[in-house]
Amino acid sequence: MLAKNIYGENIDQIKSKYQKVISDGFAPALAIVFCSITQDRKALVDFFNEQKVDVFGSTTAGEILDSEVMEKSTVVMLLNIKKEHYKIFTEESEDIYKVSNDMAIFAKATFAHPSVIVISGGLTIDAEQIIKGVHDCDATLPLYGGLAADDLTMKGTFVFSNHFESSNGIIGLILDNDKINVKGLATSGWDNIGIEKTITKSVGNVVYTIDDEPAVDVFVNYFQFTESVDNTAEIIAQNFAQYPLQMTKDNGNVVLRAPLMVDIESRALIFAGGIPQGSKVKFSVQPGFDLIEKTADRISALKPGIPEADALIMFSCKARHMALGPMTGDEADKIRSIWNKPLIGFFTYGEIGAAKNCTCEFHNETCSMVILQEK
Repeated sequence: MLAKNIYGENIDQIKSKYQKVISDGFAPALAIVFCSITQDRKALVDFFNEQKVDVFGSTTAGEILDSEVMEKSTVVMLLNIKKEHYKIFTEESEDIYKVSNDMAIFAKATFAHPSVIVISGGLTIDAEQIIKGVHDCDATLPLYGGLAADDLTMKGTFVFSNHFESSNGIIGLILDNDKINVKGLATSGWDNIGIEKTITKSVGNVVYTIDDEPAVDVFVNYFQFTESVDNTAEIIAQNFAQYPLQMTKDNGNVVLRAPLMVDIESRALIFAGGIPQGSKVKFSVQPGFDLIEKTADRISALKPGIPEADALIMFSCKARHMALGPMTGDEADKIRSIWNKPLIGFFTYGEIGAAKNCTCEFHNETCSMVILQEK
């Protein structure tokens, strides 16, 4: 399987670069498309329909291509993967648990040993239900992915394929693991601070009170924020999202939960994933400058199981990007250099993957990598 990357700031650039990469006889069957909400998605999809190329796409909060970090652009990984080795699943519903469960059932009916890369809408979905929907079908089904984004406008995120687009549905790339070796790992590196606190009132992914105080006030007072919380997008982007809650789950796994939005009227915080009432949490902060090396070292643990790769996919949290700044490109480059193969990714509103020796979980502030190799 051969992967080739292209990028552009408009559809004309994508068309031109596509023609160049196929000029030597390269014939892609699948396009992984990550693009800014400002890009013309319809034109992109129409073009790939004309080329008879399947599309697995999502909107972003920034794009990653090899070692480059981009904004307001489109990045595309073209794969000449055999069509009988994958299927694309799409479904839209307010019941994200049912959609995810349907996807898992479809995957198991399609291949004897499937792996799933999933992207969902990123604003109103409780991503914990994606994990639950899949695991209730088969807890051993390999699952990786992330939540779509919209350049921090917090207005609408989208997943899309050749004849599908949705802000609250999911798209799944179902791979035949007997033909395509798929490995993944999620790693964060954020450090916890302060004393343990209790979520005293929450419903799903909405946290109303922490230690019986309004959730917004707890963040404001602890970190001494001075900006007005009425400007929710700015506050989340610049402040709250960089200090996620570290939560220990019932199974002992530790995950991060970053706030996405503020409900001003109730002074509640809306997170990308569920935080059950009664959960014990701590604040966490970004680590030191050695994070890049630590992340690459952890990802390199996948290499013994997949020594030669064909393609790399990165789902990296937007809040992680804001915390690391220009070093985010260095992180992508370090990971890409482990296999020295094309890498594509985007900045998400949440990540799905398994940390070392853990079951699959929903994460924030995390880099979730997927490594593909044709057998």
